[in-house]
Amino acid sequence: MVAQMYPWPPVDGYRQRLSHMISALGQAGEVELISVDRHSIGAERVEPPAVTGLGKVSTLTPGPETPMRDWLRLWVMGDPPRRLIAVDSYELTEAVLRRLESGPDIDLVFYSLLDTWWPVHEAMKNSRTATRSNDRIRPVEVVDFNDLENLSLKLRRRNPPRFTPGSGPIAHLRVLSRWAISRGFDLIDERRWDAVQRDCAAQVAAVVVCSELDIERSGCTNAVVVGNGAQAPERIMTDRMALQTATPTMLFVGALDYEPNSDAVEWFVREVMPQILAKVPAARLRIVGRNPERVSWVGSQPGVDLLGLVDDLAPELDSADVSIVPIRVGAGTRLKVLEALAHCIPLVTTSIGSEGIAVQHNIDALVADSAGEFAAACISLLSEGELRQRLSQAGAELFRRQYEWSRIEADLASKVTSWVEQAQA
Repeated sequence: MVAQMYPWPPVDGYRQRLSHMISALGQAGEVELISVDRHSIGAERVEPPAVTGLGKVSTLTPGPETPMRDWLRLWVMGDPPRRLIAVDSYELTEAVLRRLESGPDIDLVFYSLLDTWWPVHEAMKNSRTATRSNDRIRPVEVVDFNDLENLSLKLRRRNPPRFTPGSGPIAHLRVLSRWAISRGFDLIDERRWDAVQRDCAAQVAAVVVCSELDIERSGCTNAVVVGNGAQAPERIMTDRMALQTATPTMLFVGALDYEPNSDAVEWFVREVMPQILAKVPAARLRIVGRNPERVSWVGSQPGVDLLGLVDDLAPELDSADVSIVPIRVGAGTRLKVLEALAHCIPLVTTSIGSEGIAVQHNIDALVADSAGEFAAACISLLSEGELRQRLSQAGAELFRRQYEWSRIEADLASKVTSWVEQAQA
Protein backbone atom coordinates (compact mmCIF):
# COMPACT_ATOMS: atom_id res chain seq x y z
CA MET A 1 0.00 0.00 0.00
CA VAL A 2 1.35 3.40 -1.02
CA ALA A 3 -0.44 6.35 0.60
CA GLN A 4 0.03 10.09 0.72
CA MET A 5 -1.01 10.25 4.39
CA TYR A 6 -0.53 8.12 7.47
CA PRO A 7 -3.97 6.64 8.18
CA TRP A 8 -4.16 6.50 11.97
CA PRO A 9 -6.11 7.89 13.69
CA PRO A 10 -8.69 7.95 10.87
CA VAL A 11 -9.93 11.46 11.62
CA ASP A 12 -11.13 12.37 8.12
CA GLY A 13 -12.69 10.75 5.08
CA TYR A 14 -9.43 9.97 3.29
CA ARG A 15 -7.86 8.31 6.32
CA GLN A 16 -11.03 6.36 7.08
CA ARG A 17 -11.14 4.93 3.58
CA LEU A 18 -7.40 4.25 3.61
CA SER A 19 -7.51 2.41 6.93
CA HIS A 20 -10.29 0.14 5.67
CA MET A 21 -8.50 -0.49 2.36
CA ILE A 22 -5.51 -1.68 4.40
CA SER A 23 -7.78 -3.95 6.44
CA ALA A 24 -9.18 -5.41 3.23
CA LEU A 25 -5.73 -6.05 1.77
CA GLY A 26 -4.76 -7.74 5.03
CA GLN A 27 -7.52 -10.29 4.48
CA ALA A 28 -5.86 -11.27 1.18
CA GLY A 29 -2.21 -11.36 2.32
CA GLU A 30 0.54 -9.57 4.21
CA VAL A 31 0.48 -5.79 3.78
CA GLU A 32 3.41 -3.38 3.79
CA LEU A 33 2.55 0.30 4.09
CA ILE A 34 4.64 3.16 2.74
CA SER A 35 3.07 6.48 3.63
CA VAL A 36 3.87 10.12 4.17
CA ASP A 37 3.59 11.10 7.84
CA ARG A 38 1.56 14.26 7.31
CA HIS A 39 0.35 16.02 10.43
CA SER A 40 -3.19 15.05 11.29
CA ILE A 41 -4.95 18.20 12.47
CA GLY A 42 -6.86 17.60 15.67
CA ALA A 43 -5.35 14.21 16.48
CA GLU A 44 -1.87 13.07 17.45
CA ARG A 45 -0.33 10.29 15.39
CA VAL A 46 -0.93 6.87 16.95
CA GLU A 47 0.71 3.51 16.43
CA PRO A 48 -0.91 1.20 13.87
CA PRO A 49 -3.79 -0.81 15.32
CA ALA A 50 -3.84 -4.59 15.36
CA VAL A 51 -4.87 -5.07 11.73
CA THR A 52 -4.87 -8.61 10.34
CA GLY A 53 -2.02 -9.04 7.87
CA LEU A 54 -0.36 -5.68 8.53
CA GLY A 55 3.42 -6.03 8.38
CA LYS A 56 6.08 -3.36 7.98
CA VAL A 57 4.97 0.26 8.20
CA SER A 58 7.28 2.91 6.74
CA THR A 59 6.49 6.58 7.28
CA LEU A 60 8.30 9.34 5.45
CA THR A 61 8.75 13.03 6.16
CA PRO A 62 6.53 15.09 3.84
CA GLY A 63 8.35 16.80 1.02
CA PRO A 64 8.27 20.60 0.87
CA GLU A 65 5.72 22.42 -1.19
CA THR A 66 7.14 23.38 -4.56
CA PRO A 67 7.61 27.17 -4.78
CA MET A 68 4.89 28.74 -6.88
CA ARG A 69 7.32 30.06 -9.50
CA ASP A 70 8.66 26.53 -10.00
CA TRP A 71 5.39 24.62 -10.21
CA LEU A 72 3.85 27.36 -12.35
CA ARG A 73 6.71 27.00 -14.84
CA LEU A 74 6.30 23.22 -14.88
CA TRP A 75 2.55 23.59 -15.23
CA VAL A 76 2.79 26.01 -18.16
CA MET A 77 5.39 23.91 -19.97
CA GLY A 78 4.00 20.45 -19.18
CA ASP A 79 0.84 18.39 -18.97
CA PRO A 80 0.24 17.38 -15.33
CA PRO A 81 -2.42 19.09 -13.17
CA ARG A 82 -0.98 21.57 -10.72
CA ARG A 83 -1.72 19.43 -7.64
CA LEU A 84 0.59 16.69 -8.89
CA ILE A 85 3.56 19.06 -9.18
CA ALA A 86 2.86 21.38 -6.25
CA VAL A 87 4.39 19.01 -3.66
CA ASP A 88 7.83 17.36 -3.74
CA SER A 89 7.18 13.58 -3.83
CA TYR A 90 10.84 12.54 -4.16
CA GLU A 91 11.13 10.68 -0.83
CA LEU A 92 7.94 8.71 -1.38
CA THR A 93 8.89 7.84 -4.94
CA GLU A 94 12.38 6.69 -3.98
CA ALA A 95 11.03 4.55 -1.14
CA VAL A 96 8.62 2.77 -3.49
CA LEU A 97 11.27 2.23 -6.17
CA ARG A 98 13.75 0.83 -3.63
CA ARG A 99 11.14 -1.61 -2.37
CA LEU A 100 10.28 -2.73 -5.89
CA GLU A 101 13.99 -3.27 -6.58
CA SER A 102 14.56 -5.26 -3.40
CA GLY A 103 12.98 -8.49 -4.55
CA PRO A 104 10.21 -10.31 -6.41
CA ASP A 105 8.08 -10.98 -3.32
CA ILE A 106 5.51 -8.27 -3.99
CA ASP A 107 2.34 -9.53 -5.66
CA LEU A 108 0.37 -6.29 -5.79
CA VAL A 109 0.93 -2.58 -5.29
CA PHE A 110 -2.16 -0.63 -4.25
CA TYR A 111 -1.76 3.12 -4.78
CA SER A 112 -4.05 5.32 -2.74
CA LEU A 113 -4.90 8.20 -5.10
CA LEU A 114 -3.25 9.25 -8.34
CA ASP A 115 -1.02 11.53 -6.26
CA THR A 116 1.04 8.48 -5.25
CA TRP A 117 0.95 6.55 -8.54
CA TRP A 118 1.86 9.43 -10.87
CA PRO A 119 5.29 10.40 -9.44
CA VAL A 120 6.31 6.74 -9.18
CA HIS A 121 5.17 6.13 -12.75
CA GLU A 122 7.11 9.16 -13.99
CA ALA A 123 10.26 8.04 -12.19
CA MET A 124 9.95 4.46 -13.46
CA LYS A 125 10.09 5.59 -17.06
CA ASN A 126 13.88 5.84 -16.78
CA SER A 127 14.65 3.82 -13.66
CA ARG A 128 16.37 0.47 -13.29
CA THR A 129 13.06 -0.94 -12.11
CA ALA A 130 11.57 -0.22 -15.51
CA THR A 131 14.54 -1.62 -17.48
CA ARG A 132 14.49 -4.80 -15.43
CA SER A 133 10.73 -5.29 -15.69
CA ASN A 134 11.15 -8.02 -18.31
CA ASP A 135 13.44 -10.06 -16.03
CA ARG A 136 10.71 -10.82 -13.52
CA ILE A 137 6.99 -10.66 -13.05
CA ARG A 138 6.05 -7.10 -12.21
CA PRO A 139 3.52 -6.81 -9.42
CA VAL A 140 -0.10 -6.11 -10.18
CA GLU A 141 -0.80 -2.38 -9.89
CA VAL A 142 -4.14 -1.01 -8.70
CA VAL A 143 -4.92 2.69 -8.19
CA ASP A 144 -7.72 3.96 -5.97
CA PHE A 145 -9.03 7.10 -7.69
CA ASN A 146 -11.53 7.63 -4.84
CA ASP A 147 -12.84 10.86 -6.41
CA LEU A 148 -12.80 11.70 -10.12
CA GLU A 149 -10.75 14.88 -9.99
CA ASN A 150 -11.84 16.13 -13.42
CA LEU A 151 -15.47 15.94 -12.33
CA SER A 152 -14.71 17.73 -9.05
CA LEU A 153 -13.18 20.65 -10.94
CA LYS A 154 -16.03 20.74 -13.45
CA LEU A 155 -18.57 21.04 -10.64
CA ARG A 156 -16.47 23.63 -8.81
CA ARG A 157 -16.31 25.86 -11.87
CA ARG A 158 -20.10 26.14 -11.83
CA ASN A 159 -20.13 27.79 -8.42
CA PRO A 160 -20.18 31.59 -8.27
CA PRO A 161 -17.71 33.51 -6.07
CA ARG A 162 -18.44 33.48 -2.32
CA PHE A 163 -18.55 36.88 -0.63
CA THR A 164 -18.45 37.27 3.14
CA PRO A 165 -21.63 39.08 4.27
CA GLY A 166 -20.91 42.69 5.16
CA SER A 167 -17.65 42.89 3.22
CA GLY A 168 -17.05 45.95 1.07
CA PRO A 169 -16.38 46.47 -2.65
CA ILE A 170 -12.59 46.14 -2.32
CA ALA A 171 -12.97 42.76 -0.63
CA HIS A 172 -15.47 41.72 -3.30
CA LEU A 173 -13.00 42.69 -6.01
CA ARG A 174 -10.27 40.58 -4.41
CA VAL A 175 -12.59 37.58 -4.12
CA LEU A 176 -13.76 37.97 -7.71
CA SER A 177 -10.18 38.21 -8.96
CA ARG A 178 -9.08 35.07 -7.11
CA TRP A 179 -12.20 33.24 -8.26
CA ALA A 180 -11.61 34.09 -11.93
CA ILE A 181 -7.96 33.02 -11.80
CA SER A 182 -8.67 29.76 -9.99
CA ARG A 183 -11.48 28.86 -12.41
CA GLY A 184 -9.11 29.43 -15.32
CA PHE A 185 -6.65 26.98 -13.78
CA ASP A 186 -9.51 24.57 -13.09
CA LEU A 187 -10.69 24.59 -16.70
CA ILE A 188 -7.25 23.49 -17.91
CA ASP A 189 -6.66 21.05 -15.06
CA GLU A 190 -10.05 19.44 -15.62
CA ARG A 191 -8.82 18.22 -19.01
CA ARG A 192 -5.43 17.28 -17.62
CA TRP A 193 -6.92 15.18 -14.82
CA ASP A 194 -9.06 13.35 -17.36
CA ALA A 195 -5.94 12.58 -19.42
CA VAL A 196 -3.96 11.42 -16.36
CA GLN A 197 -6.83 9.19 -15.21
CA ARG A 198 -7.11 7.54 -18.63
CA ASP A 199 -3.33 7.16 -18.95
CA CYS A 200 -3.18 5.53 -15.54
CA ALA A 201 -6.03 3.14 -16.32
CA ALA A 202 -4.28 2.04 -19.51
CA GLN A 203 -1.17 1.00 -17.56
CA VAL A 204 -2.52 -0.74 -14.45
CA ALA A 205 -4.61 -3.82 -13.80
CA ALA A 206 -7.54 -1.88 -12.35
CA VAL A 207 -8.60 1.52 -11.11
CA VAL A 208 -10.96 1.84 -8.17
CA VAL A 209 -13.88 4.26 -7.98
CA CYS A 210 -16.62 4.69 -5.41
CA SER A 211 -19.78 4.03 -7.44
CA GLU A 212 -21.23 2.60 -10.64
CA LEU A 213 -21.92 6.17 -11.72
CA ASP A 214 -18.20 6.93 -11.51
CA ILE A 215 -17.37 3.93 -13.70
CA GLU A 216 -19.49 5.45 -16.45
CA ARG A 217 -18.05 8.92 -15.92
CA SER A 218 -14.43 7.78 -15.80
CA GLY A 219 -14.46 6.21 -19.24
CA CYS A 220 -12.03 3.57 -17.93
CA THR A 221 -12.85 0.04 -19.05
CA ASN A 222 -10.97 -1.51 -16.11
CA ALA A 223 -12.66 0.58 -13.43
CA VAL A 224 -14.20 -1.35 -10.52
CA VAL A 225 -16.36 -0.21 -7.63
CA VAL A 226 -15.13 -0.28 -4.06
CA GLY A 227 -17.58 1.97 -2.29
CA ASN A 228 -17.25 3.98 0.86
CA GLY A 229 -18.84 2.79 4.06
CA ALA A 230 -19.29 3.47 7.74
CA GLN A 231 -18.73 1.56 10.94
CA ALA A 232 -21.86 0.16 12.54
CA PRO A 233 -22.28 2.16 15.79
CA GLU A 234 -22.55 0.35 19.10
CA ARG A 235 -25.81 2.12 19.85
CA ILE A 236 -28.24 4.29 17.91
CA MET A 237 -31.28 6.38 18.72
CA THR A 238 -34.05 4.51 16.92
CA ASP A 239 -37.02 6.47 18.31
CA ARG A 240 -37.33 9.59 16.17
CA MET A 241 -40.99 10.39 16.85
CA ALA A 242 -40.01 13.07 19.37
CA LEU A 243 -37.17 15.58 19.09
CA GLN A 244 -34.00 14.44 20.84
CA THR A 245 -33.88 17.59 23.00
CA ALA A 246 -36.09 20.61 23.63
CA THR A 247 -34.26 22.40 20.80
CA PRO A 248 -34.87 21.37 17.16
CA THR A 249 -31.31 20.57 16.11
CA MET A 250 -29.61 20.14 12.74
CA LEU A 251 -26.04 18.85 12.46
CA PHE A 252 -23.31 19.28 9.86
CA VAL A 253 -20.04 17.36 10.22
CA GLY A 254 -17.08 17.91 7.91
CA ALA A 255 -13.60 19.38 7.60
CA LEU A 256 -14.11 23.09 7.06
CA ASP A 257 -10.80 23.55 5.25
CA TYR A 258 -12.18 21.35 2.43
CA GLU A 259 -13.85 23.58 -0.14
CA PRO A 260 -16.98 21.47 -0.80
CA ASN A 261 -17.70 21.56 2.94
CA SER A 262 -17.01 25.25 3.48
CA ASP A 263 -19.08 26.11 0.42
CA ALA A 264 -21.92 23.94 1.73
CA VAL A 265 -21.91 25.55 5.17
CA GLU A 266 -21.79 29.11 3.84
CA TRP A 267 -24.56 28.47 1.32
CA PHE A 268 -26.77 26.85 3.95
CA VAL A 269 -26.28 29.62 6.51
CA ARG A 270 -26.70 32.39 3.96
CA GLU A 271 -29.57 31.02 1.82
CA VAL A 272 -31.33 28.25 3.74
CA MET A 273 -31.14 28.98 7.47
CA PRO A 274 -33.16 32.23 7.39
CA GLN A 275 -36.04 30.38 5.73
CA ILE A 276 -35.95 27.67 8.39
CA LEU A 277 -35.89 30.18 11.25
CA ALA A 278 -38.93 31.93 9.78
CA LYS A 279 -40.94 28.73 10.33
CA VAL A 280 -39.05 27.09 13.23
CA PRO A 281 -37.62 30.01 15.27
CA ALA A 282 -36.01 27.76 17.89
CA ALA A 283 -34.04 25.71 15.33
CA ARG A 284 -30.26 25.43 15.74
CA LEU A 285 -27.54 24.35 13.35
CA ARG A 286 -24.46 22.82 14.97
CA ILE A 287 -21.35 22.71 12.78
CA VAL A 288 -18.53 20.32 13.69
CA GLY A 289 -15.22 20.17 11.84
CA ARG A 290 -11.59 21.21 11.84
CA ASN A 291 -10.41 24.71 10.85
CA PRO A 292 -13.65 26.57 11.63
CA GLU A 293 -11.81 29.86 11.07
CA ARG A 294 -12.29 29.28 7.33
CA VAL A 295 -16.00 30.04 7.81
CA SER A 296 -15.76 32.12 10.99
CA TRP A 297 -18.48 34.57 9.95
CA VAL A 298 -21.21 31.90 10.11
CA GLY A 299 -20.73 31.55 13.87
CA SER A 300 -22.25 34.98 14.43
CA GLN A 301 -25.38 34.27 12.41
CA PRO A 302 -28.77 33.56 14.07
CA GLY A 303 -29.32 29.96 15.08
CA VAL A 304 -25.78 28.80 14.29
CA ASP A 305 -23.29 27.14 16.66
CA LEU A 306 -19.84 26.86 15.06
CA LEU A 307 -18.12 24.27 17.25
CA GLY A 308 -14.99 23.34 15.31
CA LEU A 309 -13.40 20.06 16.38
CA VAL A 310 -14.94 18.26 19.34
CA ASP A 311 -13.33 15.65 21.57
CA ASP A 312 -16.29 13.32 21.28
CA LEU A 313 -18.74 13.39 18.39
CA ALA A 314 -21.20 11.00 20.06
CA PRO A 315 -23.12 13.68 22.04
CA GLU A 316 -23.59 15.70 18.85
CA LEU A 317 -24.91 12.68 16.99
CA ASP A 318 -27.18 11.78 19.91
CA SER A 319 -28.77 15.24 20.06
CA ALA A 320 -29.21 15.73 16.30
CA ASP A 321 -32.73 15.59 14.90
CA VAL A 322 -31.63 16.12 11.29
CA SER A 323 -28.30 15.62 9.53
CA ILE A 324 -27.69 18.00 6.62
CA VAL A 325 -25.40 17.48 3.61
CA PRO A 326 -25.84 20.63 1.48
CA ILE A 327 -22.88 19.78 -0.78
CA ARG A 328 -22.89 21.56 -4.15
CA VAL A 329 -19.41 20.74 -5.53
CA GLY A 330 -17.03 17.80 -5.52
CA ALA A 331 -17.20 14.16 -6.51
CA GLY A 332 -17.11 10.77 -4.82
CA THR A 333 -19.39 9.39 -2.14
CA ARG A 334 -19.98 11.31 1.09
CA LEU A 335 -19.02 9.56 4.28
CA LYS A 336 -21.20 12.05 6.18
CA VAL A 337 -24.26 10.65 4.37
CA LEU A 338 -23.32 7.11 5.35
CA GLU A 339 -22.64 8.15 8.95
CA ALA A 340 -26.11 9.68 9.18
CA LEU A 341 -27.70 6.51 7.80
CA ALA A 342 -25.65 4.34 10.18
CA HIS A 343 -26.74 6.41 13.20
CA CYS A 344 -30.40 6.40 12.18
CA ILE A 345 -30.47 10.21 11.84
CA PRO A 346 -33.01 11.69 9.39
CA LEU A 347 -31.12 13.13 6.43
CA VAL A 348 -31.48 16.05 4.03
CA THR A 349 -28.96 16.08 1.19
CA THR A 350 -28.45 17.60 -2.23
CA SER A 351 -28.30 15.41 -5.33
CA ILE A 352 -24.53 15.92 -5.48
CA GLY A 353 -24.21 15.13 -1.79
CA SER A 354 -25.86 11.74 -2.27
CA GLU A 355 -24.29 10.79 -5.61
CA GLY A 356 -23.08 7.22 -5.66
CA ILE A 357 -25.24 6.26 -2.67
CA ALA A 358 -28.50 4.40 -3.19
CA VAL A 359 -30.71 6.80 -1.23
CA GLN A 360 -34.08 7.59 -2.79
CA HIS A 361 -35.95 10.82 -2.18
CA ASN A 362 -38.72 10.47 0.40
CA ILE A 363 -37.81 6.83 1.01
CA ASP A 364 -34.41 6.86 2.75
CA ALA A 365 -33.79 10.63 2.87
CA LEU A 366 -35.03 13.95 1.52
CA VAL A 367 -33.12 15.20 -1.52
CA ALA A 368 -33.27 18.92 -2.34
CA ASP A 369 -31.09 21.17 -4.48
CA SER A 370 -32.50 24.70 -4.31
CA ALA A 371 -32.37 26.78 -1.14
CA GLY A 372 -36.16 26.83 -0.90
CA GLU A 373 -36.49 23.06 -1.34
CA PHE A 374 -33.71 22.37 1.15
CA ALA A 375 -35.29 24.67 3.74
CA ALA A 376 -38.70 23.05 3.24
CA ALA A 377 -37.20 19.59 3.70
CA CYS A 378 -35.49 20.60 6.95
CA ILE A 379 -38.68 22.26 8.23
CA SER A 380 -40.67 19.10 7.49
CA LEU A 381 -38.24 16.87 9.35
CA LEU A 382 -37.98 19.22 12.33
CA SER A 383 -41.78 19.34 12.54
CA GLU A 384 -43.04 15.85 11.64
CA GLY A 385 -42.16 12.94 13.89
CA GLU A 386 -43.66 10.27 11.65
CA LEU A 387 -41.58 11.48 8.70
CA ARG A 388 -38.42 11.43 10.81
CA GLN A 389 -39.19 7.91 11.99
CA ARG A 390 -39.96 6.52 8.54
CA LEU A 391 -36.92 7.97 6.79
CA SER A 392 -34.46 7.18 9.57
CA GLN A 393 -35.54 3.55 9.80
CA ALA A 394 -35.35 3.08 6.04
CA GLY A 395 -31.96 4.78 5.92
CA ALA A 396 -30.57 2.58 8.69
CA GLU A 397 -31.78 -0.54 6.87
CA LEU A 398 -30.13 0.65 3.65
CA PHE A 399 -26.87 1.10 5.54
CA ARG A 400 -27.02 -2.40 6.99
CA ARG A 401 -27.69 -3.91 3.54
CA GLN A 402 -24.98 -2.14 1.57
CA TYR A 403 -22.62 0.15 3.42
CA GLU A 404 -21.05 -1.54 6.43
CA TRP A 405 -17.27 -1.47 6.08
CA SER A 406 -17.04 -5.18 6.86
CA ARG A 407 -18.97 -5.98 3.65
CA ILE A 408 -16.87 -3.60 1.57
CA GLU A 409 -13.59 -4.95 2.96
CA ALA A 410 -14.58 -8.54 2.15
CA ASP A 411 -15.47 -7.53 -1.41
CA LEU A 412 -12.12 -5.78 -1.97
CA ALA A 413 -10.20 -8.71 -0.48
CA SER A 414 -11.91 -11.01 -2.98
CA LYS A 415 -11.03 -8.67 -5.86
CA VAL A 416 -7.38 -8.49 -4.77
CA THR A 417 -7.09 -12.28 -4.65
CA SER A 418 -8.61 -12.51 -8.13
CA TRP A 419 -6.26 -9.89 -9.61
CA VAL A 420 -3.19 -11.65 -8.25
CA GLU A 421 -4.36 -15.10 -9.36
CA GLN A 422 -5.06 -13.84 -12.88
CA ALA A 423 -1.60 -12.28 -13.09
CA GLN A 424 0.09 -15.47 -11.94
CA ALA A 425 -1.95 -17.85 -14.12
